Amino acid sequence: MQEINAKYNLKSLLENYRVVIPLIQRDYAQGRKDKRTTEVRKKLLQDINTALLDTNVGPLDLNFIYGKSTHGKFIPLDGQQRLTTLFLVYLFAYRDNDECDFLGNFSYKTRKSSTKFFESLVENRRIIFTKTKSPSEIIKDEPWFADSWQLDPTVQGALKTLDDISDSFDYEFDYVSVLSDANNQKLVFNFLDIDKLGSEDELYIKLNSRGRPLTDFENFKARFIDRIKKIDGHLEREFSQNIDTKWTDVIWNIDKNAFDTNFLNLFEIALINNLDSLDYSKRDNWTLEIDFETVEISHIKIIVSVLDFLSENKMPEVSSILEHSIVNKYLKDRVYFHVISTFLEQHGATLDTSYKNWYRIFRNLINNSVIDSQDSYERAIKGINEQIEHTSDLLEYLAEGNRINGFSIDQVDEEIEKAKLITADDSYREIIEVAENHRYFDGQIRSCFYFEANDLPSRKIDVISIYWNKISKMFSETKPKEGRLMRAALLALGDYTMTTANHYKTLCQDSPNGNSGSAPSLKILFSSRNEYVKKLLDELDITKPLEVEYRRIIQDNISHLPPQEWRYAFISYYETMFSKMESSQYRMKSPFWLNRSEEMLLIPNKSSSARNYDIHLIALEEKLKELGIQSYYQREKGIESTNRILYINEVYEVRFRGNHFSINKIGGEEEEEEHFDPTLSFLDIAELLKNKIHYWNQEG
Repeated sequence: MQEINAKYNLKSLLENYRVVIPLIQRDYAQGRKDKRTTEVRKKLLQDINTALLDTNVGPLDLNFIYGKSTHGKFIPLDGQQRLTTLFLVYLFAYRDNDECDFLGNFSYKTRKSSTKFFESLVENRRIIFTKTKSPSEIIKDEPWFADSWQLDPTVQGALKTLDDISDSFDYEFDYVSVLSDANNQKLVFNFLDIDKLGSEDELYIKLNSRGRPLTDFENFKARFIDRIKKIDGHLEREFSQNIDTKWTDVIWNIDKNAFDTNFLNLFEIALINNLDSLDYSKRDNWTLEIDFETVEISHIKIIVSVLDFLSENKMPEVSSILEHSIVNKYLKDRVYFHVISTFLEQHGATLDTSYKNWYRIFRNLINNSVIDSQDSYERAIKGINEQIEHTSDLLEYLAEGNRINGFSIDQVDEEIEKAKLITADDSYREIIEVAENHRYFDGQIRSCFYFEANDLPSRKIDVISIYWNKISKMFSETKPKEGRLMRAALLALGDYTMTTANHYKTLCQDSPNGNSGSAPSLKILFSSRNEYVKKLLDELDITKPLEVEYRRIIQDNISHLPPQEWRYAFISYYETMFSKMESSQYRMKSPFWLNRSEEMLLIPNKSSSARNYDIHLIALEEKLKELGIQSYYQREKGIESTNRILYINEVYEVRFRGNHFSINKIGGEEEEEEHFDPTLSFLDIAELLKNKIHYWNQEG
């Protein structure tokens, strides 16, 4: 270690060296707002001010400043905080003086934002100090100040110290004359140059106990920029500049409290979407798993194109989709990001009709495909990549009958059909796109494709218009209007239910996002072009209130149903029936494997092992209420149970097993049980019980 015995002040140091606060150093901490730091800062500023103002006070010795010098550059390892505070004092002192080129030799390299901020302070020093307004207020209002810089702790600290200097120093005093007096130095320190410690990297490692740890994002960014530098030096310089300025503003404006997280999210999504060497399974530790040597210029350009597009913000609705993807990172969000970023990388930020076609088609495919696993996600990404050469003509490509892989086959078929119609006559586009924008169906409109494959395009679009006009009025953005009554009307027309896993029958849930495997939605039902849905649409007069029309359709068709059939019982008391089931399921099941297929049961929750409700007994219970006869329903667990019983007036017990009712007295012997013909419905049994109870009361 070599000591330079001469005393230095900041001016003489900066005239001999370029002082660089390195990446490995911590942020400027003397500007923090906590109580202890505030006391230390104000005491130091008071001592500095007193030394400069009072000729009777001797020089203020600020102790040792030591570090490493090389090629005219000095890297402080101890004294960074004092040097920064001194720099800010000199900035105030030389605010109206042009003899201060030396101040340009002081710089921060901890972050790009810090570098730019300190450069801007020197350039704009004349305007940032006034007696009536704090420097921080003035600076934050300046166009050169990036909002994202407020996230930089060094910038925050410097702003606070500048405010304190402005508050405590004398605007009328000539500080420059004192600070420039070489014969009477008032602010001095000893300067130590450490040598024989090897490279700068070795020096940082050995003496980093005073440094700050880099964040995950900063570590990744440094390595990523290093990779860019190896590929393209010019691109690296542009990238480094933008990521600490305009791109930083973009991510900061999304959510300043999740800045690092969101920046990393963007890189993660873009790289996992595009790198063969990095897949979704590695997402939790992707910054450690990534092989930077596999990052190519094309991957970098995708990231650049997205960040440039977001910073320009010419199409806020598209920017919003990208930002949502960055924040949420769900599988479909990642696919949306890939759809947009792929187009941007191919065509730049000019989003013309070809983009609208590209995005609309893939939006419909994403929204109407199951993407809930790594496999389905990767298939979707691959499917998009296969269409890169068709970013400008995807609509025409589909119209020729070509297919897109990786998404729902049914939805791809629909997109092909719509592409053929639009390319046949562009005036059809508005009809199709208006239908696609209905939030409930969300791009899936084959529910109105009741035409023949060989019909003329004009015939097809007429059919779509007629049926869509009805369907669009039957659903709100989130659910069907008069949904229970709609289902009752459908049941009056036929057994429209969909069979799902484990032989459940579902009446279909309201939510358009209902899973097609366990509890499909009415959206799925309508899109399947179910024959009874078509009958409902054909009978419906949409000019009249839905409730009136649904009730008319029920009234017109229920008379054709045998009363002993489960649909008749259900429709008769549909509100009660629905109330017994979970609305997210609306499922039924019969023990058909025991030859009891007419014994239809309402499943109250996800499992049929619970205490289920027999439709025929519930209908009987409701009918008896109308007749003024008391009853209560008792059920055992499990679908195979035969002990679902309706107790009547504490006298009789009624069961429905297989396909018929039976009646016994409570506590009666099994051989006393009376079995009735399967043709008798709950209506007949209600009348029979009414007579029995009347007779019982007379006998009693």
